[in-house]
Amino acid sequence: MSRGQLSRRRLLGGTALAGALGCRPASLREAPDSVEFRGQSPERGHLLRSGKLLDSPVSARERAEVVIVGGGVAGLCAAWHLRRAGLDDVLLLELEPEFGGTARSGELPRSSHPMGAHYLPAPPRECVELHELLADLGLIVGRSYDGAPEYRSTAICPAPLERHFWRDRWFPGLYPEADESPAEAEQRELFWGRLAELDGARDESGRRLFRLPVQRSSPRMRALDRMSMADWLAAEDLTSWRLRWFVDYACRDDYGCSVEQTSAFAGLHHFLARGLEDRRESVILTAAGGNGELVVALRDSIGLGPRLRTDQLVYAVDPERGELRVHDFASARSYAVTAGSILWAAPRFALSGVLPTGRDPLAPGSLSYAPWLVANLELERPPGGIGASLAWDNVPIIAEPHARNLGYVVATHNEDRLRAHEPGAVISFYRPLVPDGRGSAGELAQLRAELLALDAREWGERVLRDLEHMHGNIRRHTRALHLHRWGHAMVRPIPGLLFGDTLAQARAPIGRVHPCAADVAGLPLFEEAFYSARAASEWALARAAVG
Repeated sequence: MSRGQLSRRRLLGGTALAGALGCRPASLREAPDSVEFRGQSPERGHLLRSGKLLDSPVSARERAEVVIVGGGVAGLCAAWHLRRAGLDDVLLLELEPEFGGTARSGELPRSSHPMGAHYLPAPPRECVELHELLADLGLIVGRSYDGAPEYRSTAICPAPLERHFWRDRWFPGLYPEADESPAEAEQRELFWGRLAELDGARDESGRRLFRLPVQRSSPRMRALDRMSMADWLAAEDLTSWRLRWFVDYACRDDYGCSVEQTSAFAGLHHFLARGLEDRRESVILTAAGGNGELVVALRDSIGLGPRLRTDQLVYAVDPERGELRVHDFASARSYAVTAGSILWAAPRFALSGVLPTGRDPLAPGSLSYAPWLVANLELERPPGGIGASLAWDNVPIIAEPHARNLGYVVATHNEDRLRAHEPGAVISFYRPLVPDGRGSAGELAQLRAELLALDAREWGERVLRDLEHMHGNIRRHTRALHLHRWGHAMVRPIPGLLFGDTLAQARAPIGRVHPCAADVAGLPLFEEAFYSARAASEWALARAAVG
């Protein structure tokens, strides 16, 4: 893979495609009739703020050795690890009607689609624990002669994988090299050369400098966490607008932050944690439903039956007694559960709202979260355009920071190898709501309020206008549009977060409660959720053995 390639983490493109949806404007019809919000219910989470449930009578009492709160990737991975270790007395409680959190899938008539996270890069070989999970889920089906994992072919994203839209034309790959001046080309080579130096470096113990999970990274470069990625680029005298756009895209894509708001360590970790692109295995694992299909496989592999519960709101936790108060939306009743250990796999900020006053050592607002809008559109025909052919990941080059969406992925890209005869396509559009400034709490609160205040028709119109920049005819070919609002989609790795006291406090046990979602790792990645859940599960297993 060449150095100019990246994606909704990294990849490549193709050639021209005739017909389909072009890039030139045409007469537009009204927005599709089916424009609606799907997925996460803000109202349920906001019940905690009201305190209305605190006086609810308890209709029943239960006990479990381990209770897991949150059925996203971290919660399901924790349950998988506990069951694999032989612990059966596990209860998992999820707020929403479906498991998955930001990795959930949705459905349109043509295809399933991601509501949020939509792929997983093949983990480095040193992530042997994560390989065990992927093998158990049937994604790793064997080993090559040199021990490298072999992945199920239908789970591997096929080429063409990536293209970008610039000056009314599609180009393969992501980096905007067309019409690049010699000075700009030199900047690009300097950047990749600097990354190559960091990728090849080892500390005194022989460790790579940037690793997964992030806490395994060498201490040598951790001082970079105190500066922004923009400051690092300036310090390296890397000033090309093309390079800055490229790195800014990477930060928005993985973290929901601009280069000014992202820790330099986190920014470099994006490029180097799996090894530099042309030095590593670069398989991308994805499916029509995105990571939601991983979630379904995880759920089914756990085998807890009725002890995997959806529509459950945990509204009070006594960390010393290990007691939880839970509201069941299906029965409209509340009940209590006493646990030997509680693994809090829901967002860390929500824990403060259920603990007794003064019991949480983490100050309010210590962790910052990025709001996102995701939209899925069912189209009568696949998008086209002049230049590089339709790819899995399709990204516009946009100069204005406040207008920077991440483009779209084609949810049906993998399936179209088998279903090419079926008309239409489903595309998943991504827009992190990133403040123009440094990303203060006030700026984020304003964006979050706007996300929730605007109705579905207004958000649908904004999505269509963004897409019309790339495909002028897209409105007339859109059959349905589903919108997914994530007010606190992912933790933001701002400067100073990854290796400071804040995260240490965020993930430290409080009595019988151990926080373990990806946010307490500081990076909003599947791998971080897995390893955070694994560490908390080991803690719970040790407590169960002592008990």
